[in-house]
Amino acid sequence: MASYLDQYGVGDERRIRLIKRIAIAVLIVLVVAIALYLFLKNYPEKQTIKHFLAEVNAGQLQTAYQSWGCTNAHPCPNYTYQKFLEDWSKKSGASGDWKIAKVDGCKSGVIVTVSKQGAEPAPLWVERGDQALSFSPWPECQGKKWRFKQFFHRIFGG
Repeated sequence: MASYLDQYGVGDERRIRLIKRIAIAVLIVLVVAIALYLFLKNYPEKQTIKHFLAEVNAGQLQTAYQSWGCTNAHPCPNYTYQKFLEDWSKKSGASGDWKIAKVDGCKSGVIVTVSKQGAEPAPLWVERGDQALSFSPWPECQGKKWRFKQFFHRIFGG
């Protein structure tokens, strides 16, 4: 015969198990959301640079100049097509293709550093609103910001 105390505490155990499962699910969702935010935060700007570099690497410099926001009909006043050719053509003495070396997200834009074997890395600025391209005045974003990558690099090396 079963005693009335056999079921004592069973409801509490179920409730504790449910609370643990909910807490773990919330934690997993939070970690995934943060990871997606960090991964996708600068995605449109990276795609703009990838498109520009694909045009430059393919030798379509006229199209790349238009992607920069300039045309032959309306050239950029401070960046003529001749200067563009000096900076981005294969004749510049460097070999290989331009590649993205580093991405640094700022509030109003993204600094994407591109590099090529034999050439100095070039920090490019992509405006967040209209995806306009230009050379960045700084190698990285200015102001206070969390630098987790440098922190973990200092601790664990690599």
